[in-house]
Amino acid sequence: MQKTDFNRDWTVQKDGSNEILHVNLPDDAMIREERSKENKTASASAYFAGGKYIYTKIFDLSENETRQTLILEFEAVYQNATVFLNGRQVAEHPYGYTNFFVDITGKVIAGTNELKVVADNADVPNSRWYSGSGIYREVHLYRSGSSYIRPEGLKVQIVDLNTIHIFTDAVMQPDEKIVLEIFNDTGKIVSSEGTDVTITIPDAHLWSAEDPYLYTCKATLLQNGTAIDTARTSFGIRTLSWGKDGFLVNNKSVLFRGACIHHDNGVLGACGFHDAECRRVRILKEAGFNAIRSSHNPISKAMLDACDQLGMYIIDEAFDMWLIKKNPYDYAGETFFKWWKADIAAMISKDYNHSSVVMYSVGNEITELGLADGQEQARIMTEFCHTKDHTRPVTAGINLMLATMAGSKKSIYGTDEDGKVKDSGSGGLDNAPTSEFFNIMMNKMGGLINKAAKTKKATAIAEIMSGIFDIPGYNYASSRYKIDARNHPEQATTGSETLPQTLYDNWQLVKSIPTMTGDFMWTGYDYLGESGIGTIQYKDKKTKQNADPGLIISGGAGIIDICGKKRPEVGWSKIIWGLQKTPTIGVDPYTRTDYFQSLSMWRVTDAVESWSWEGCEGKKASVTIYSDADKIELLVNGKSAGKKKPKKDIAKFRKIPYEAGKIEAIAYDSSGKETARTTLVSATGKTSIKLTPETTNLCANGQDLCFLNIDLIGENGITKSSVDQELKIEISGPATLQGYGSARPNVEESFCNDTFKTFYGKSLAVIRAGYEPGTVTVKVSGKGLDTQELTLNIC
Repeated sequence: MQKTDFNRDWTVQKDGSNEILHVNLPDDAMIREERSKENKTASASAYFAGGKYIYTKIFDLSENETRQTLILEFEAVYQNATVFLNGRQVAEHPYGYTNFFVDITGKVIAGTNELKVVADNADVPNSRWYSGSGIYREVHLYRSGSSYIRPEGLKVQIVDLNTIHIFTDAVMQPDEKIVLEIFNDTGKIVSSEGTDVTITIPDAHLWSAEDPYLYTCKATLLQNGTAIDTARTSFGIRTLSWGKDGFLVNNKSVLFRGACIHHDNGVLGACGFHDAECRRVRILKEAGFNAIRSSHNPISKAMLDACDQLGMYIIDEAFDMWLIKKNPYDYAGETFFKWWKADIAAMISKDYNHSSVVMYSVGNEITELGLADGQEQARIMTEFCHTKDHTRPVTAGINLMLATMAGSKKSIYGTDEDGKVKDSGSGGLDNAPTSEFFNIMMNKMGGLINKAAKTKKATAIAEIMSGIFDIPGYNYASSRYKIDARNHPEQATTGSETLPQTLYDNWQLVKSIPTMTGDFMWTGYDYLGESGIGTIQYKDKKTKQNADPGLIISGGAGIIDICGKKRPEVGWSKIIWGLQKTPTIGVDPYTRTDYFQSLSMWRVTDAVESWSWEGCEGKKASVTIYSDADKIELLVNGKSAGKKKPKKDIAKFRKIPYEAGKIEAIAYDSSGKETARTTLVSATGKTSIKLTPETTNLCANGQDLCFLNIDLIGENGITKSSVDQELKIEISGPATLQGYGSARPNVEESFCNDTFKTFYGKSLAVIRAGYEPGTVTVKVSGKGLDTQELTLNIC
């Protein structure tokens, strides 16, 4: 079918408001809402308000076009979507993360048509993280004649390293036929006919995260030798196997250096742009990750494409809840029972041709896995996944402590004593004591949760899980790795969610236990919502008052911040994984030496990779050096501050006075020979604005993005980490400001504003191309600073 962009020229109106906004999709209506501590979403959704939003698009069709087959695809709408065409309801879709199709054939009229989509996210809380609201992923219109290949109807199954099996789901007549062609990067290499065909690929170039080589399959529907419809899909040739030797891709062992990620894109909110997803994958790969877990919902098509093209393994996760509610208005219970099969089928259909997807997860921290009903549901869902795709294993993120509590009728989530769903969920509308309670418990108890995974009750549940899932996944339960390897030496296991601070110990286990597949830290990339679970917070030493005004907007747990800046912990991770030999330096903020630090289980350092703290001369703070060297020496302006032997690849130097200039970390081997050196220098001279666009050429497609990194620098080009101020951005030409902000945790500004305060001298603006070609001028200004300007080309 011919796929056309249906993202342009929509309007959106919040229910109860007279304001009508003109938008192009994707659009996140929640990111425009005012944040308040009084909002019922509370910290889980970063204090943004919920709402009901009516999206409308007017489009014209000719008489001939009304006789075509017409199918709409919505890649995702959050949530409770109801679709109306010319006043008539044509579809509904409750789940906010799966794509769905709406056949409007014969329901359109010649002339003007009105498409209306109601996204109802008014009943909150319904999510444990920032969900976004509205049509936040793309919309497409497919059109064809009466015979056609269905959307997502071309499926490529990898049989072995040289063989593929192709299924084509088409509406066709007996005298029509399907011709299949396979292309590599130089042209066509093989062809065949039929709707159910096995093809051999000679000298196949295999796909992996290290070498993401893609082929293209083209299916042509012929009528009397004339092409009447076509479909294309990219795919990679790779095999998967798992068991006693862990996880194998193309018969080679792979250890997942994993990042759990949420679906939002920082200052863009929940919007799923292709460029934004590609950028996230690129940054994650630069940080050493080779795998992501889509926590805790099906991943976007844009992210699937990015992972295929750039090389990143994916665990795609279906749900965060099944039978028992974690929030009063979430998907669990009646909605789940009615829709789970359709939503899992949609996820698997979406993923099927994507080489990057190596595992399906049917749920995260499902407490009812400690109950007979939940265990039976897990078994049913695993078997259902196998009927849809038997080539990939099924897992779940199992929290044995929470499951044990539920089995003992002490669940923190919404259950009666018999374990059934309570309509109101647990807690009240203030979203406590559910997810927030668990996060508090993690910070208070920490390692006890890991120890709880070894109890007799936890072991009994783990034994049941081993019989249900192909690869059991454990959240915060590394204590089970050796136990499961001993009890089930033929079964692979994965660390589906772990604390970043435990990476060193976890990775030793992953490397030493043959059945282990990898480790997925919470989180690789910071995200909106679950506000402050990992944020290092500061209190005045004298008054004991919080140092920062404003509500916290992000989780703060990522080793990459919401703007894509890699924190020093990235260097530590890469050293542990064996990907880096040079030291990484992390410096506690010298601007915060007058405050107490309040640490978190998810993040135990607030260090910045900077030795540029103008105005902090003489103040003392800690400097952390990450290295696997035998010894590390710290030099401050050429003077030694001592040598230390790193413990778990960390050497900490305390009470280091700040003096402008440079610091150096020198790595030595056991013979005392220098093996590597890292240097940080201070900014000097007058402050100015530096603009660094990640691209300057955009297509006039309404979707392309320019990520503009903004820094306050000295005359030597070094960012001034202690100089923060508001900067204003102005854009003229065929483009718009899609989002603007910084990684500052406590924010009072909106990401939709044109003015934002930097954080450690940095901020990020995202500029969205329009649909017309031309030149875009971007100006950034600040009080007492020279305005900086750059030009973007839209073509």
